[in-house]
Amino acid sequence: MPTRDAARAHEFRELLVLWAARKAGILDAVMTKAGTPETVAREANVTERAARITIEALAERGFLKQVGEAYEPTNRALGFFAKTDLNSIGQLSHELDALDRWVALPEAMRTGEQTPEPPEWTVNKLGAHAAMDEATVRAVVTAAVHYHDGGTRVLDVGGGAGTYALEFARRGYDVTLCDTSEVIERDRAQLRHEAVSLVEGQFGAPISGTYDLVFAGGVAHWHGPETVQSFIEHAHNALDAGGSLVLSEFVRGHAQNPALVGAHMLAQSERGDTYTEQQFRTWLSAASFKEARVESIPGTDLQLVGGRRAID
Repeated sequence: MPTRDAARAHEFRELLVLWAARKAGILDAVMTKAGTPETVAREANVTERAARITIEALAERGFLKQVGEAYEPTNRALGFFAKTDLNSIGQLSHELDALDRWVALPEAMRTGEQTPEPPEWTVNKLGAHAAMDEATVRAVVTAAVHYHDGGTRVLDVGGGAGTYALEFARRGYDVTLCDTSEVIERDRAQLRHEAVSLVEGQFGAPISGTYDLVFAGGVAHWHGPETVQSFIEHAHNALDAGGSLVLSEFVRGHAQNPALVGAHMLAQSERGDTYTEQQFRTWLSAASFKEARVESIPGTDLQLVGGRRAID
């Protein structure tokens, strides 16, 4: 039976071979145009040895299956070339995009300039969001509604593929999802039959309308401290008296390896980082929130950050 370290090594090598196959054009060739190692080698302009070993590794990991002398993609590989349905993309495409930016990080460290987003960054990130662990989603939403305990109007800011918004809606809440125009364009097709309203907006920008609960799940650490503080201030203005703000985050001093999450944000975002409980409490207080709370969300490595608008 393989050890946990061995399993992690296999997963890491899987990601690396997928990344190299995508970079070299092998992945595109075998998924769309070619079937045998020889034809893949010609199509991708790589050596036959490289094509053969890579294809065999992808088959061993379940991304391809052999049919005669040729190889065909399996359902596990669907997310690499089928982008219409966010639910079919999965986590790996976004992980490959993230690896692209990690590889480019040393140059970004020298220049201070953010690495450009890979070509399908947004759709792959949405696919990863749609593939979030269902138990984690339920735990986060449960913590949010227990903290708020009242009202029905929820605004999910930076709601992405609607993973959290859909869970709120299933529980009977009147949910509005707010995100960038690019994300909302994808969501209009993805969520067209769901009981979720859509509105364009930026995290940290003024919020239109009033709500009982403003929620942001795993969004703050993608942004710099000034933007997070601005979001908290605008969330206060968008709440009815007695309404609540809830964020789920990796809080320094509470989460496991939050500094490593911060390092990931160094590679993946322009200003992102993870923040301490004191920082969140300072921002909540400055925005006139009452009953500030930072507590662990059971069953996850996430923390709830919450505050209430005073009843006038």
